[in-house]
Amino acid sequence: MATITLTFDPDNPADVEKARLLLDRLAPVAPAPDPDAVRQKVIALLRGYGEKRTAYIRHVAQASPDAAEYDDLVAIIGSAKAVGGTHSAIERAWRAKNMPGPFIATDDLGGAHMDPGLADIVLAVLHDVIDEPDPLRAATY
Repeated sequence: MATITLTFDPDNPADVEKARLLLDRLAPVAPAPDPDAVRQKVIALLRGYGEKRTAYIRHVAQASPDAAEYDDLVAIIGSAKAVGGTHSAIERAWRAKNMPGPFIATDDLGGAHMDPGLADIVLAVLHDVIDEPDPLRAATY
């Protein structure tokens, strides 16, 4: 066992970032989740959501790896307060499914982005499961 003393100024963003990088190096790397398991968790997450939350998630996934603009998200959800509540509820649901990392990350300006690999899975689920749950029926007119 080793004892490490870490001293940094919590009010200095550069010091905080250096400390975070050091701690990240010390932490064991978690294995990447199986893409099929992630897909099943995304399906479970999206099935319970209505039009606004689904549109919010779709917009963020389509913008990723760039950030979806905050003003666009407000327009989708309806108000700035509702955007915060929506984001918080989605993140709680994602963590409740024992999934690592944020589902949607936000920046200082309120923009939101998603990991590109996760965004690909989300867009595929939206297309395959949510938008067209029965492609054979949709093809028959």
